[in-house]
Amino acid sequence: MNITHMKYFLTAAKYLNFSKAADQLYITQPALSRQISVMETELDMLLFTRSNREVRLTPAGNILVEEFQKIYDDYNLAIAKAQNTHKGMAGKLNIGILDGEKVGDLFPDALRYFTEFYPDLEINLRNYSFKGLIDRLYDGRLDLAITLYFDVKNRSNLKYEIIEKTKDHMVVIKSHPMADKDKVSLADFKNDTFIIDSFEDSEESPKLIIDECKRQGFTPKISFAPSIQAVMLLVESGVGVAILDSRNALSINPSVKFLEIDSNFEPYLTLAWHQDNKNSARKLFSKIFLKKS
Repeated sequence: MNITHMKYFLTAAKYLNFSKAADQLYITQPALSRQISVMETELDMLLFTRSNREVRLTPAGNILVEEFQKIYDDYNLAIAKAQNTHKGMAGKLNIGILDGEKVGDLFPDALRYFTEFYPDLEINLRNYSFKGLIDRLYDGRLDLAITLYFDVKNRSNLKYEIIEKTKDHMVVIKSHPMADKDKVSLADFKNDTFIIDSFEDSEESPKLIIDECKRQGFTPKISFAPSIQAVMLLVESGVGVAILDSRNALSINPSVKFLEIDSNFEPYLTLAWHQDNKNSARKLFSKIFLKKS
């Protein structure tokens, strides 16, 4: 028996469906069945019971799943460590995160992976405004940025993957007359002051909001803020209302309410990078992070 047999067995045990397991292994179902039969013959024990309706592990098979998984994981760990040493994966990976976005839950698995397999790689996480992220992606100070889709989708030479389809909300203080509503429209706030991120920080964000307000029949009263952090502070202080995505940290502030709105500004949480970024760790981190997140 070899490591490939273990992989076949563990995959079959995971799906308890030989056709699905074979698809995952990129082999045919008859080929997988033959390999399992070879294992059962070599071990002199039945690993699965099969019927027309289901596949089940035998008691012996259940024990081997647990024990083989340890061996298979240790094998992959050893290979990864050896490859890490061979490739010399080290240096720094600089990742920027949009101000105000609460994304801590997305990182632990990926960071643990890199701590274990690539201990010589230094990963730096920093918060920046929209403009701060874009400037640093273009000049190479950042390898990756977690930002919002609308701010990167039309930029030249930037690539991206959507992490999560977050939603926009109208954010008001709890004493606002509309705070008890479940769903609102922008027109409900035509007499309010909209706190909007400046054009200097994000050309796209204020344009989207202003255009949508006009589409709904009014020109909004606007107070521009220099950054998302400033927008958050002004809304929390009751100066006006703002449109923020569901990942914004104000969503856990008890003094404000996030109200569902009837507009979609595509505030999707997005991982972005410059297509010419040469940091060898960037592609690997993206793969692991997007898989874990």
